[in-house]
Amino acid sequence: MKQIKRRSKTSKIAKEVSEAKRIKRRVRVEFLSSGSTTLNLALSGKGPEGGWARGRVDNIVGDGSSGKTLLALELAFWCFKYIKKIISRIYPKVKKIIIVYYNAEGVMDFDLEKMYGKDFVKAVKWNPVKNPRIVEHVGRDYIRRFNNLKKGQFLLAIIDSWDALIPVASMKRLEKSIESDKEIEGSYHLEKQKYASGIFFPAICGDMEENKKDSTLIIVSQVRTKIGKTFGKKTYRAGGKALDFYTHQVAWLREIERMAKTKLKEKRVYSIRCAVKVERSKVAKPFRESEFTILYDYGLDNLNSQIDYLWGKKKISFNGKKFKTRAKFINYIEKNNLEEKLAKKTEKKWLKVERAFEKEVEKRKKRH
Repeated sequence: MKQIKRRSKTSKIAKEVSEAKRIKRRVRVEFLSSGSTTLNLALSGKGPEGGWARGRVDNIVGDGSSGKTLLALELAFWCFKYIKKIISRIYPKVKKIIIVYYNAEGVMDFDLEKMYGKDFVKAVKWNPVKNPRIVEHVGRDYIRRFNNLKKGQFLLAIIDSWDALIPVASMKRLEKSIESDKEIEGSYHLEKQKYASGIFFPAICGDMEENKKDSTLIIVSQVRTKIGKTFGKKTYRAGGKALDFYTHQVAWLREIERMAKTKLKEKRVYSIRCAVKVERSKVAKPFRESEFTILYDYGLDNLNSQIDYLWGKKKISFNGKKFKTRAKFINYIEKNNLEEKLAKKTEKKWLKVERAFEKEVEKRKKRH
């Protein structure tokens, strides 16, 4: 009997090991939290464990007031604070964090120290190239860092924005035009597209797909308007086919409301509500939409975003308690460390809707 018991235990362990290996093979991508549960759900179909695709190229698209730069900063801050604590089934445990921010636009108006702390600001490598506006300079620096990445090292790189980058050849033609006081000659935009599709993305995306490097690249893009467009989509994102082909997630942002309060008899805007539409996703169902709130001098307001999704303007009822105001509810959540429980409630509602659609598909006749 003892031998049978031992064999049974061994068989059980072998089965568990086999299941663990099967699960590990199945996991092809993991996520980095955006800092907002509602945004995570739209991006990946997951709440606290979802967000931006890790080890991939992700694209944030929006106009000047939609919060695209702040989303990039929020991701960088989340990685700086939490990535070493994450247990990955794909990548080795992170021992060293490398965060690089290529600020091609040359503008950063946020009070970074106040929002994220001095340690974060010191840790990020801001504009580590001679000219962050030259696409070849940025490309070479990132590819070099990508290729030199060792086991246990995590690299997050942010290009803000792709539109502000120009090729060396275009810069030279611009300088020549200024000196001669004549129009710029040649194909002004195609050189950047050729560099992106022929050199930059092919150099990194193969290893990314195979999860060989723990490196995530976030590309920020500006919204552009098609002049004279009378039907169809009136806005587009610059960058050519390369961004269409090599990105794993493309999130389009827009501002939907400016929130104002009156303090000391003066009314001022203190936050904005933004909407996101995920127009491309290789890791979850595409075309999912959600909303999130940005609080000035703070960043993503995850709690208010979830309140809007769960209750809207209805009275808040949570954990067997009722709350008269949002402020009291937020204070209750933060005081009792119930952020995770609230996030699970938000995720449950989202997945319930997704499951309703899945049931419609299950009713159809099987094709195999």
